[in-house]
Amino acid sequence: MGRIIATAAAAAIALAPLSGVATTPVVAQAAPCAGDGANPVSCQNCMAYVEAYQTSNVCYNPAPPRTSQPRPSRVPAWTPPEPVPVEPVPPAHTPVVVPPSSEPPTTVAVQTPKLNPGAPGNAPVVAPPKGLEASPQAIADAKAAPATRINPANPLEPPSRVYDFGHQVQNVVAAHSGNIDLVNADNQELVRPRHWDYIDYDDNRRPVLYNPLREAVTFRYFYDGAYREAFVPAGGRIVLDAAAAGLFPFTAVGYSHVASGSFYGGASIPAPGSNGPPPPTYAPPARPEVYQNIAVLVAAADKTVAVGQVQVVGHDASQPAGGQDTFLLDDSTLAWGQITEPGSPAQIRVVRTQSLPGAGPTDNGGFLVALAAIKEPKPPAERWWLFALSYGGLATAVCLAAWLINRRRTDSAAGP
Repeated sequence: MGRIIATAAAAAIALAPLSGVATTPVVAQAAPCAGDGANPVSCQNCMAYVEAYQTSNVCYNPAPPRTSQPRPSRVPAWTPPEPVPVEPVPPAHTPVVVPPSSEPPTTVAVQTPKLNPGAPGNAPVVAPPKGLEASPQAIADAKAAPATRINPANPLEPPSRVYDFGHQVQNVVAAHSGNIDLVNADNQELVRPRHWDYIDYDDNRRPVLYNPLREAVTFRYFYDGAYREAFVPAGGRIVLDAAAAGLFPFTAVGYSHVASGSFYGGASIPAPGSNGPPPPTYAPPARPEVYQNIAVLVAAADKTVAVGQVQVVGHDASQPAGGQDTFLLDDSTLAWGQITEPGSPAQIRVVRTQSLPGAGPTDNGGFLVALAAIKEPKPPAERWWLFALSYGGLATAVCLAAWLINRRRTDSAAGP
């Protein structure tokens, strides 16, 4: 009998937390270093960012919970078991420096094919991308911010990520469409990003990305055989140890902006912990040539458009014939095609484009045709009658002055 009573009491105690009405669920993102869902790798990355960017330590604090309002339910609420505490990672006391690649910087420029001379003629001009807006003070502050040294082949992960890069772009399209343009081409709606102008180069020819926006930005680019993503906080600055020579297009996304651009590699990489000048033996590789006002034939539409700026990114023999040359148009749009023969009406032939380099969908080149069809708004013409009144008033004044002068002369000649 005593055993039965003890068993019943134990069951009552075990089931007691499961009774009652379920409360409003709370959705919270776990802290990287503590709580349910903590991850040692994410914790180390978070601590590295806190130390590198001198931000507040949020690695042990979960994000504020987001409550939802479901209908009341009497389904027993499940109480998760107590999580095993994660031993906190001791904070670093020295600046975090990501070691560069062990490969020495190359002094050999990337060999790219050359475009033949020509002129676009009367071809419609592809509208260049718009720039991002930031105040002069924000730009100056970001350029002067402490630079965090980053290995472009192994950049640190963002301290907290809810969505992947593609979802971040879609969130901007859905919630902040005023900061981008949408273009219909090849039976799809493509994003026309802004242009990222906030790039410098230090004495070692390393690209420096600085962020004058009020939101963190992630840069996606192809480097060392894979796509990489580098994170720059709002008002922050990073320097990339980009030893590999070449031109590297990128797409950048933040909370409410999408932009594109590129940076050059081939830098001299100082020793870890040092930012000294390059050695006397360092010879910077030649940068890819920038061609101006190029005639581009879009094969799918059989139309020629004029592009203000074209750079040859490289040649990929693994691509299908006719699309083995890669171009960057207006420092914004990635294109595949080939360089045409001398004397051809167009200097390059394009079979595929990508409005978001390394991030967006590709199309058959119709994106360029659609951009060329965009007409820039002209300033309103002044009304013709304003000119008529202006010139009419001037003529009347001249005639009146001449009449007065002539009358005075007549009166003087008549005398008293």
